[in-house]
Amino acid sequence: MKKVLVVEDNEDLLDEVFFHLGRQPGYSVFAARDGSELDACLAAQTIDVVVLDLGLPGEDGIDIARRLRRDTALGIVMLTARGSMDDRIDGLQTGADAYLVKPVDMRELVAVIDS
Repeated sequence: MKKVLVVEDNEDLLDEVFFHLGRQPGYSVFAARDGSELDACLAAQTIDVVVLDLGLPGEDGIDIARRLRRDTALGIVMLTARGSMDDRIDGLQTGADAYLVKPVDMRELVAVIDS
């Protein structure tokens, strides 16, 4: 079972991603709306991949990715509206394994998680 944690503060997008990933065979999906909920989930569950928005309240996704990369071996997929080349490079240099720009086709997101 692949355990995926989606960290997104936009409720509609969180619901959409959660729904699509939850329908994937072999996926167990969890949701968090900010860094503190992410930390609580990580304390309670073993997670394999984090799908991480950058524009979060409080601690932003770049700081979270930097912290996660330093402390864990989690897969990190950034899913964000920030699509400039500088943003993409910053995200990857911060520790993301993949960087996807919203809107994303859910099939692409699944393919990235599976890889």
